[in-house]
Amino acid sequence: MPSQQLLNYLYSRSSPSVIGEWGPTTLTFPEHVCAQRELERVPMRYFELGVGRGHLYQRFLASGWQCTGVDPGAWASGFPNVFKDLSEVPNGTEADLLVAFDVLEHLSDPIAALRMLRKIAAPNARFYCAMPNRESFRAIYHRETWRMLRPLGHVNYFSRKSVKRAMQTAGFAVELLKATDLWPVRIPRSFGHLIQDLVELSSLGDQWIVVART
Repeated sequence: MPSQQLLNYLYSRSSPSVIGEWGPTTLTFPEHVCAQRELERVPMRYFELGVGRGHLYQRFLASGWQCTGVDPGAWASGFPNVFKDLSEVPNGTEADLLVAFDVLEHLSDPIAALRMLRKIAAPNARFYCAMPNRESFRAIYHRETWRMLRPLGHVNYFSRKSVKRAMQTAGFAVELLKATDLWPVRIPRSFGHLIQDLVELSSLGDQWIVVART
């Protein structure tokens, strides 16, 4: 297992072996789910592990939430109250909503990170995260050519059982655990779209969406 220091360095250098090519210039589907469910609430305290390009972080900032984040990349330094590492977050920081989208698969010790997030979480806080589903249709079908395989990037892959165990070990109670294929179901306009919709509806997608509470 590569050290977290090495993984952070490669990530901060935008190494394709870690992050691949930068993806959407807007919210990912799991981020959209979070925004849709949470941004209509009265603004509270928001914490994001893995701010990235800040698409979701900026949404919550603009909506009046008190935001704190962590990201080792220089691209996140322009956002207010973002730190390079969890260890730099000030003592006493609390959050009513925490997110970690596409982060746990990049960490050498995801349980340790979850436990640190649990310490930041306020009573009855909500926690959203997403990570690769090793039980997905594509993982089983494509095997060694599965699109989620990324040496030195994705160092962890999760089953339904391991997601639940990780959350429980860290002190989170899982409320929702659903596999998504990274896009919403829509009216199919091609055979490819039909296959994508069937995978989504069958909950066999490449990524877990998790919603938990303290």
